[in-house]
Amino acid sequence: MKNCIILLLTLTVSISSAFAQENVSIGPIAGVSIANLRGDISNTNWKPGLTIGGFYNYSSKTGFGFSGQLLFTQMGAQINNKTDEINLNYIQAPLFFTFFFGRYGDRLRPKLFVGPSLNFLVSAKNKNGDNINGDSNHRNYNVFDLGITGGAGFNYKLSRKMWLNFDVRYGVGLLDVSKSSANIKNNNWGINAGLSFPLGTYDKKSGRLRTR
Repeated sequence: MKNCIILLLTLTVSISSAFAQENVSIGPIAGVSIANLRGDISNTNWKPGLTIGGFYNYSSKTGFGFSGQLLFTQMGAQINNKTDEINLNYIQAPLFFTFFFGRYGDRLRPKLFVGPSLNFLVSAKNKNGDNINGDSNHRNYNVFDLGITGGAGFNYKLSRKMWLNFDVRYGVGLLDVSKSSANIKNNNWGINAGLSFPLGTYDKKSGRLRTR
């Protein structure tokens, strides 16, 4: 009986340690994009849109971490006194360098993050849903945009295997999105929430991810 108790305690400690060491997680994310265009364009207003996608997080005991995301984001602007819209829909791949406050394993982890965003144009439409990007021989908007995004938020532990991820971010486009002589760039605010689930443990020494 004594040996059984010792074995049970050993297994319990081992399992708890394994869960505590999981530092890579994945999950879905969704939110609101509030976008506008800046540069050689006038009479524009902020336009709400949708953000949806997935992400993975890595966090270390030192507080530093990394997040990679793959998102569908609606950007652009309202134009002509809000009677029409430029809807620029992107597949975004932001790469965030993150710093978590508090101690590793705390239930609430505030965070700051910043990093580049690789944006690939999917479509350009007006308010009625009509194509405004021309044809394959003459596009009106560039297919690629590079941006930089920064923000703040928190991760909150809902259960042993699930975290709420919340953030507010601001992104600035660095490249001209228009193929015309006008210089027009993206910028947008984002309010996002997601759920992350442990995937495994990344070992920096071996460079391997141990999944469970």
